Amino acid sequence: MTFLDLLRVLSHLLRGHLRLYQCYTNVNWRTCEACLDWHGRIVAHPREFPAHDSCPHEVLAFPVWRLGEHRSKGERMRAKALEEIGRRETWHKARELLPRDPQRALALFEEAVQVDVYLPEVEELVRQNDRWFEENPEVRAALRQILLAGWKAKFAKERYERQPEQARMAQEKFGIERLQELLA
Repeated sequence: MTFLDLLRVLSHLLRGHLRLYQCYTNVNWRTCEACLDWHGRIVAHPREFPAHDSCPHEVLAFPVWRLGEHRSKGERMRAKALEEIGRRETWHKARELLPRDPQRALALFEEAVQVDVYLPEVEELVRQNDRWFEENPEVRAALRQILLAGWKAKFAKERYERQPEQARMAQEKFGIERLQELLA
């Protein structure tokens, strides 16, 4: 524990806080920005978190003397939330640029999929640009390769290592088949 964390612990103890609370939300394409903003934050009372029912989240208590550990974890959680917000912005820019500047759009899609790939977003992209993709098969093929590479890389990340191998492989295979179908 750092000296600063020790001072924070003492400050909380002097105010009678024996427990602190940290917000956990599922970071994905559907999580609202309000919940992403609270992901990893620590407060003295659970009622300090806004009442919000649209995204699944939990507020977990921990002993105040473990503040340093939870602050470190919170920083990693905040970084993950900010990474998702950046991915969304990049994906949105790529979608807007696609018909006007396909090469720039492909570069942005490639940047976004390094963070994550979500099939519902790809399905929406294809639905909105189906005719354009028919008229631009080379761009469709390039996007398919970018998305397939991002999808495969997704399952090499640490969070998927905790899944049972057969379940992870089935999920990966399903996504590959779906991307190939969407961008055939």
